[in-house]
Amino acid sequence: MKKNIIYLGFVLLSASATFNSCMQDNDSSVTEPTRYTSNDVKSYADLFKVFWTVMDQRYNYFYEQKGKDGMDWNAIYKEYYPKFAALKSYNRIGVSDAELQADAEKASVYFTEIVNPIIDRHFYVKINVPFSNSGITNTYTFYGGMKEARANIYPFGAKYGYMKDRLNDAESRTYNYSDGGSMTYLMGSLKSNPDIYYFSYSSFLLARSLKIDLADKYLSPGPGNSLVLTPAAIENSPQLNAIGDINKRNEVKNFTINILNEWNSFPNSNEMKSFNSQIGTFKSTEVLSDSFLDLIQQLLTKSKNLVKYNSTTTYSSVLNSETLPYIQWFMQEMDNHVKYGYNLSQFQTAADKILTSAPFYKKFLNPLHKGDIKKVIIDLRGNGGGNIVDARFFTDRFITKSTVAFYQRTKEGNGQFNYTPWVPVQAQSHMFGIPGNIPVAVLTDKGSASMSEMSTLMFKSQGTHAISIGDYSAGATAGLGGSDDFNGGTRDKVAGGILEFYMPLMATKTLNDEVIEGIGVKPDIYVTPPSDAEVAQMTSSPKTFTDRVMEEAIKYLLTK
Repeated sequence: MKKNIIYLGFVLLSASATFNSCMQDNDSSVTEPTRYTSNDVKSYADLFKVFWTVMDQRYNYFYEQKGKDGMDWNAIYKEYYPKFAALKSYNRIGVSDAELQADAEKASVYFTEIVNPIIDRHFYVKINVPFSNSGITNTYTFYGGMKEARANIYPFGAKYGYMKDRLNDAESRTYNYSDGGSMTYLMGSLKSNPDIYYFSYSSFLLARSLKIDLADKYLSPGPGNSLVLTPAAIENSPQLNAIGDINKRNEVKNFTINILNEWNSFPNSNEMKSFNSQIGTFKSTEVLSDSFLDLIQQLLTKSKNLVKYNSTTTYSSVLNSETLPYIQWFMQEMDNHVKYGYNLSQFQTAADKILTSAPFYKKFLNPLHKGDIKKVIIDLRGNGGGNIVDARFFTDRFITKSTVAFYQRTKEGNGQFNYTPWVPVQAQSHMFGIPGNIPVAVLTDKGSASMSEMSTLMFKSQGTHAISIGDYSAGATAGLGGSDDFNGGTRDKVAGGILEFYMPLMATKTLNDEVIEGIGVKPDIYVTPPSDAEVAQMTSSPKTFTDRVMEEAIKYLLTK
């Protein structure tokens, strides 16, 4: 697929820009990764060929790999295709289980040899191979650096246990999501040095978990909304007018109109009007006053204790066989009135979001914007990344000058070296960010990946007042996104799920023109990673243990 124009802004942090191709695509026909089917893989040779071709078309670091360690992707094909072709058991014809498993293990060794040198630390590929004649397959996972020893890191839970009693007015909360995502944050000023504020979080799901994004008003349907139930609609109800006993008809009519009016008294209340009138103030300041929060709590409590219009027990005094059809109609209309006309759940969700996020705003974001926080430690150790929107929601709050933070590029065509130019990615100030530069110590280790690294580069782009301390980060800086928007990368199942790739679509380099994939962001103050004993002691003896990285951060900030 030939793409000569790239619009940046969806995955990158910079504004939209347009670039032309560095190199022309080969016009020969190619197969998109998702167009391979299981019929394209009938042998180990086919399996390797599909794997090699998808990598050839979509991997972003062949140029750097060739310069770094001499990787020649074409030479890999010439070397390994005959090895895979020599494995004859893939179609399970005339072979034993032992032969199937022996070939599977050989294939695993070959793929490990090929993939281990890959520098992209986001990348992995899962490959299914036949493992027995009863139809069992085995799934192997291969990733760059899989044979390398990993430096120790402090798990977030251990770090949390160590830090929580060292903070004044410590605030924390955990968010768990049905898709498997989770985020815990911990914050507060240091007891040992109250002028230093500490903030740590387990993943970049801050905006998803904590951002308060309000509508202009709630429980305020527009005029003429057909989902809103009115007394006139009740009067004209065929079910009501079908009740022959006029006294019973009037009784049940008045009863249900009273229920409608009772429910409507909540959205029409002065308290609700006050809430809506204060939304604009929050949007323009992000400040949550105690009185506003008290009002929200009162309204939320009331909203959960309104008249029970959807319970037949409510209508027991007027319910009989003749009134039942009307009451059922009324209950359904009230349900539409509440759920869709007034959208009560929208208000309840917003109110709950405000109340649960309030400590984060009141204790951190608001004082940060006011300039009350003078020094800060952002502890990204063990934070494996997450959503790029957090760069806008959180990291930008520490940006005081618009400047290039790093560069990114993607594939322009299907050739190994068909790349776009490197595109500068801007760090931009937030309207509720810090009023002026403050000393910032960003803590990193080999568990700090992806958005942790992007944010670290953004912090460091602002000047020498922001430094990183600890170990090198993970070296997983490649940008993720959808391959429909760019030509690089793929996160798809290929050949009917025989292969599954997780391959970023963008390469990244630093302001110093260094590609740090597989290496990591170099800390300004390097601290050796923790030993096995230190990792264990942080958990077993948090009150007496000394975190060497924290000590270095405090020592640095005390000089500022």
